[in-house]
Amino acid sequence: MSTEQKMIDGVLIEHAAPTTAPSAPPLVFVHGAGHGSWVWENYLPYFAATGRDCYAFSWYNHHGSRDLPEGRFLERSLADTVEELETVVSFAGQAPVLVTHSMGAIVAQKYAERHPVLAQVHIAPAICADVGLDVDFAIDPGTPVGPGPFETAWDFYLGGTSEEDARRYYALFSEESPRAIMEGVNALVSVDRTRLSGPTLFIAAEHDRVVPAEAVRRSADHFGGDYLFLHGRSHNVALEPR
Repeated sequence: MSTEQKMIDGVLIEHAAPTTAPSAPPLVFVHGAGHGSWVWENYLPYFAATGRDCYAFSWYNHHGSRDLPEGRFLERSLADTVEELETVVSFAGQAPVLVTHSMGAIVAQKYAERHPVLAQVHIAPAICADVGLDVDFAIDPGTPVGPGPFETAWDFYLGGTSEEDARRYYALFSEESPRAIMEGVNALVSVDRTRLSGPTLFIAAEHDRVVPAEAVRRSADHFGGDYLFLHGRSHNVALEPR
C-alpha cells in the first residue's frame, strides 16, 4: 500500500488510498506537539487496506509543511492549528473520522466545534480546561520548545520503543510553539462539548508520563465518550511495536 504526498496551501499531506473504491468515510490523523505526519506511518497503510482513504498531515513549522515567521509561530495557539486541519478535510472532500494523538486532540475538538465530524478517536489526549489538570508548567514564551535531550525524550515521550526506533523518531521531532505547549500541558483550552457531533473514544496508556490515565478517563466522562485503557503502553502508542 503506497502513500502519496501532496503540498496544499503549505500543508504537507500524506494520503494512502484503498485499492478499491472506498467503503467507509475517510480517516484524518492529527499529530501532537513536536511531531508530524510521520507518527502515522504504520497506521495509514493499515487502515487504507480496510477500505478507507487515510490522510495524515504536518502542522505548520513541522515536518515538511511551510514555516511561519518566527513571531507568528511563537504566538500560535492550538486553536490556530485548526487551519491546517481544515485544509486536509477540504482535500478529503467529506466529513471524516478524526484520529488524534496528545495535543492533536484539542486541535480536533476545536475543529469539531465548527464542522461536522463522524467520530473522534483520541490516543493519550491532551486535557481541555473544562476537565482540568493539576499542572502549572512555566516556559519562556519567546523561545520555541524542543524535545530536550535524547535520553529524556526516550524516557518521557518514547518509552515504549526500542532505542533504535527512538533515535529515528527523535531525529524527526520539530520545535513547538511555546504558547501551544503552555495551553496543552496546563489544560488551558476550553471546548464546548455541546457543539461536538459523533461518538468519541478516549484511549489511555498505563505508562503514559505525559497524560495520566485518570485524566483521560475524566475526559471520556465529561464528553460522554467511551474509554479504553491500554496495559503496558506509553505516551506514543502509535509508534510502539505491536
